[in-house]
Amino acid sequence: MATRPIKVLVIDSDAPAASELCGKLADAKNVSFGVEVARTMSEGFELLGAARFDAVIIDLNVPGASGLASLKQLQVRAAETPIVVVSSVYRDSEALETVRAGAQDYLAKNRINPAALERILVHCIERQRARSRTAMQSSISRVLAEAETMPDATVQILRVLCESLEYDFGQAWSLDRGSGELVSAETWQGTPGEGIGFVALKQSRRLGRGKGLPGRAWAAGGALWIPDATQDSEYARAETLAELRSALAFPITLGQEILGVIELFSSEVLEPDDELLRILTNIGNQIGQFLARKRAEEQKARLMQERLLILDCASEGIYGLDLNGCITFMNRSAARMFRCDPQGLIGQRAHELFHHSHPDGSAYLTQDCPILTVFSTGQGGRSDQEYFWRTDGTHLAVDYSAFPVIEEGHIKGAVVCFNDITDRKRMEVELRHAQKLEAVGGLAAGIAHEINTPIQFVGDNRHFVQDSFRDCTEMIHKYEEICQEARRGSVRAELLQEVDEIRQRIDWEYMRSEIPKAMEQMLDGIARVAKIVRAMKEFSHVDRSPEKTAADLNKALESTLVVARSELKYVADVEEDYGQLPPVLCHLGDLNQVFLNLMVNAAHAIGDVMEKTGNKGRIVVRTRQEADWVEVSISDTGTGIPEAARDKIFDPFFTTKEVGKGTGQGLTLARAIVVEKHGGTLTFETEAGKGTTFYVRLPVNGVLEPREAVTK
Repeated sequence: MATRPIKVLVIDSDAPAASELCGKLADAKNVSFGVEVARTMSEGFELLGAARFDAVIIDLNVPGASGLASLKQLQVRAAETPIVVVSSVYRDSEALETVRAGAQDYLAKNRINPAALERILVHCIERQRARSRTAMQSSISRVLAEAETMPDATVQILRVLCESLEYDFGQAWSLDRGSGELVSAETWQGTPGEGIGFVALKQSRRLGRGKGLPGRAWAAGGALWIPDATQDSEYARAETLAELRSALAFPITLGQEILGVIELFSSEVLEPDDELLRILTNIGNQIGQFLARKRAEEQKARLMQERLLILDCASEGIYGLDLNGCITFMNRSAARMFRCDPQGLIGQRAHELFHHSHPDGSAYLTQDCPILTVFSTGQGGRSDQEYFWRTDGTHLAVDYSAFPVIEEGHIKGAVVCFNDITDRKRMEVELRHAQKLEAVGGLAAGIAHEINTPIQFVGDNRHFVQDSFRDCTEMIHKYEEICQEARRGSVRAELLQEVDEIRQRIDWEYMRSEIPKAMEQMLDGIARVAKIVRAMKEFSHVDRSPEKTAADLNKALESTLVVARSELKYVADVEEDYGQLPPVLCHLGDLNQVFLNLMVNAAHAIGDVMEKTGNKGRIVVRTRQEADWVEVSISDTGTGIPEAARDKIFDPFFTTKEVGKGTGQGLTLARAIVVEKHGGTLTFETEAGKGTTFYVRLPVNGVLEPREAVTK
């Protein structure tokens, strides 16, 4: 552990108990504790927002707390801080629930002595530190695996290091072999601001060997730590540090070669940590290996470019074009997928052979062909939304790229590389259908209830009409007797009296007014069931065709609301505001899934608020047309999206919902459908505690121009 006092926040409204805990911490033998006490939950949150703590001890019965829900809130506010729950009375079941919910330990106040409390806190802090550092190393490995360029990787690595280790500023230096100096490359700053120290650090562009902490780490060939840079007479930039105190640096290495240095600063004085220095040394080696790999990849790319015209052994199909769009060569994989003899196609125009029609049979005009635009723009492109035709008249779905062949600054032709993704396309359709059925399955109980309610009153009215008809039959028989006697000339008075008695006994006046109502209710119930079934059919529409078709989005939203009604009606009132929309070229089945995901998410967000207030919220579904675009907005009065989660909500498997309530795939799928498949945009506006509005914007004509999903 560090020699500085371990900062502990005690949240306990029981003053004697809190005082006793502070006394036990003060009696610790091996470490010293700095303790602050909060009497309420809100006071605890305020202290956590103002300072960093190494551990939190909380009694979940303090004012403002709501059991395990408050524990979860505390975990969000202090994500990297171990939390120990204390209680006046020890309960096994409560202890198990608390630990399962994320607490490091559960203690009875009257059972713990100073030595045990010291040991528990130290172990909790060390466990949390080990977890955090393991997560940090995993994050850096992921960054290095996914980064396309070294600058991108460096910024992300600085962010991960600073956020994981709670440093305020990070700076990367690369070694310039020509000048023999370290050159400032990238920086990352955790807290916005431009204090004197930050400005000076960013303006420091070059350092010699042995100069400044980076130069000293370079000269030493290993990691260095300065607890307080302002007190280090050898630190060349100490006079610039108005806000920053502790500093550390470690070299980026490849074997014995040093490629650069990474430097971190904290506004607090931090004691050296040998284990952390060892981890950072390993990270420096990882980064060095990444640099070496990137260099090798660049060399490989150059070699591949030089030999592009002779890649006859490639697994993907490749063919070349001259400036007239005629085929110059074709490899074996392309010939196999096209089912043709490549030699017989040399010199023929590729567009007329492989790209002449859309799957629906309509002509694919030459001026619309993105492959041929390579010659006019000089820019390559890629698509997985088109089809090539075989010479036998069949077509295949392809993922293809087209790039110009440039020699001495001039375009000499183009190369097209493609793969047959017919099976993948079919599986994507099946997967989306399965996901849609899964969504419907999740709403099945509610939908069944929606159908059961009208069926029940249809059944009840049927029994009423049946019984009424049986009673009326007796009266009708008497009227028939009266008619027969009337035809013979006279009607007996006793027969008329019997009719009157039957009318009174069966309450004919009541039945005459109620039977039509019962019939109307039965018809209404049948219509409601038909509406639900029709909505289910429309919602479950499967996009079997690869082509977009014109669809009425207002009608689609109405159907989706019917399907989702059981999920929405208990938490929110739904308002619909549909504008005049033209038919939109789209894959309607996929958009139905997007709308359902957004509506269910809105219901869940309002449900979280309703648990606290007991009041229903409001969901507003609105459509508008703006020039060649249509916009669908779905607003809720829920909790809003936390600021820390706003940049991650479209990431796969990321979710702010509790375990078991969400997979983290809904918004990821929605973004893929709207942005990548329809060339639209998926954006949102949110305000904590007020709600969120998601905007789906789609081109009316279905032109594919992918855009990123961002907040407004």
